[in-house]
Amino acid sequence: MKYIKLFTPLRIGNLELPNRIVMPAMHLNLADNQYASQELADFYIERAKGGAGFLIVGGCAVDNYGQGGPFMISLEDDKYISKLQDFTRQVHQASADVKVCAQLYHSGGYSFPEIIGERPISSSERYSRFSKATSKAMSIEEIKREQTAFAEAALRAKESGFDAVEICGSAGYLMDQFLSPLVNRRTDEYGGSLENRLRFPVETIKLIKSYVGNDYIVGMRMAGEDFMGPKSVTYNEKPPIARAYEKAGIDFIDVTGGWHEARVPQLIMNVPPGCYTYLAENIKNVVSVPVFASNRLQNPELAEKTLQADKADCVCIGRGLISDPYLPNKIREGELHDIMRCVSCNQGCFDSVFYLKAITCLRNARAANERKTKLNPLKEKKKVMIIGAGPSGLEAARVAAIRGHEVHLFEKEDKIGGLLEIISTPPGREDFKKMIEDYDYWIHKYGINLILNKEVSLKDVEDFNPDVAFLATGARPIVPPIKGIDGSNVYWANDALAGTVPIGYNNVIIGGGATGIELALYLAEYGAMSPYAFKFLTFYRQYHGLTIESALEMLYRGNKKVTVLEMLPKAGQSLGKSTKWALLDKCDMLGVNILTSVRVTEIDESSVQYNDGEGNPHIIDNVDAVYYATGVKPNNELYKKIRSLGIEVHKIGDAKKPQTAVEAVARGYKIANKI
Repeated sequence: MKYIKLFTPLRIGNLELPNRIVMPAMHLNLADNQYASQELADFYIERAKGGAGFLIVGGCAVDNYGQGGPFMISLEDDKYISKLQDFTRQVHQASADVKVCAQLYHSGGYSFPEIIGERPISSSERYSRFSKATSKAMSIEEIKREQTAFAEAALRAKESGFDAVEICGSAGYLMDQFLSPLVNRRTDEYGGSLENRLRFPVETIKLIKSYVGNDYIVGMRMAGEDFMGPKSVTYNEKPPIARAYEKAGIDFIDVTGGWHEARVPQLIMNVPPGCYTYLAENIKNVVSVPVFASNRLQNPELAEKTLQADKADCVCIGRGLISDPYLPNKIREGELHDIMRCVSCNQGCFDSVFYLKAITCLRNARAANERKTKLNPLKEKKKVMIIGAGPSGLEAARVAAIRGHEVHLFEKEDKIGGLLEIISTPPGREDFKKMIEDYDYWIHKYGINLILNKEVSLKDVEDFNPDVAFLATGARPIVPPIKGIDGSNVYWANDALAGTVPIGYNNVIIGGGATGIELALYLAEYGAMSPYAFKFLTFYRQYHGLTIESALEMLYRGNKKVTVLEMLPKAGQSLGKSTKWALLDKCDMLGVNILTSVRVTEIDESSVQYNDGEGNPHIIDNVDAVYYATGVKPNNELYKKIRSLGIEVHKIGDAKKPQTAVEAVARGYKIANKI
């Protein structure tokens, strides 16, 4: 495919973007006590070198009332300008063409009292499920104060060398809290009618323009749909808001999905790529300023088609540029196979932010640590033996080979991937297969010697006599001490996901952590109608008796019964925060029965017995299959034996200790970069 639109320059007012690839504002937690840090600069320098046209940095707090913590940039005071000037200078030096924008951020009622030191402010008093706090209604004086804070922050951004600013008017933050009647219950000139609810953002836009000048570019990030139900602002009500923004002086509109509180997933892997481009198109149809589309647009072909279909003027690629900062250049140069593709797992980015940690990335171990993780020059070429081709072993092989080592990768199965093959099985988790495809390409590109169907023994290591060995042999299951656990109808959950054991009609899963929940969803949707079949049958519905409602039921779920038994008070505790709620909601919608605070006591050929939290016995009858997902332990028996041979050996991945895929890949990179 020719990528014509992606690399066509775009003029926004007096600003020319070299291409249509935008990196939207993302919380990175790289600021140093609200000052721009060198780590933040290094991160964006790499993305500027990689060819992105427009880098939107933020959120940048306009004042303390709406700030998100010490790891986020602040524009509240002139004292921050010097560091920001150094930041923008470095990023502009990295690329003469790139344009850099600061996002003006105010979380309003989404602010956390423990961070801002007082009760959050909003259009009206309201309890937020996001911040778990109740905001207080702003007085007119406070409204004017916050509008001035936005304007002064914009001026500081301009003085700091940013080419533009963008108001964060999405995600349920302060602007949305004035627009939405779900929150805004004011009876003065800032509440009631849409015109009144628009008054706060419109006045803020005009005030910002009066501070920075009409020629300085000011954009708006807005939700194309709140996804908060009919009492909030819906899809059909968004166009007049966009028109009001344009009339007030906005130079571009950056359209995203709904609020943080919304129960509609917007960023997780289960969201179909390009699912929300219709939101941008809805806005583009009514305004003349450039419009950006967002959410799950990392695929180059999809991004190009979005532009060619006139759904947007630019595409926002956030996580895709964390995963591979050189994605734009690789698209331009036709090196699509070499792109380190984002899988939208959120493990390293969004989940880290929720825990107030600097971001990382499953695909890119250098992300947010660019300066300290450069590939070390090779001092001595070594013969490297890597045992296990799961995520950690594959990354170690890639890095060692790039550095120039002679790399031999051994895998006991007939294909690479290890755990990646397992976790890519549930519906909506297929993107993990991208990692396997990418590593397969790099194995050939870097000349890695791959040996499949080989379970390595100590004698094999001794005969091979490597200079360095990596033990990436993964983990094995912890089998719970339950009567009947060795029955013929009892299986390890991973084997069910791998498709190597039978699937029953009435299924019980012991363990409601990440693996148990993923398996529950897999079983609940097992045998469901395919989207293609649904489209075909509903298209010809006038000729048969299947109703759309019945077809929808067949599309959503299969015919299996699924019960999850979890000993902890809550299920999904090992799932990431950005994903857990969505997967548990889906379990509920698919009819998965999740029982918590229970302890399984016995399994037989057709039933499972358990005690509830109060010790009362219960039984599930007519059970066809039982699967246990009760944790894993390292499979590293070879480690000490290899050491006894006098060979340098390193444990990586689950062979070192059970860990997340992000941790496994990071360790594979780190150790392979040292040898």
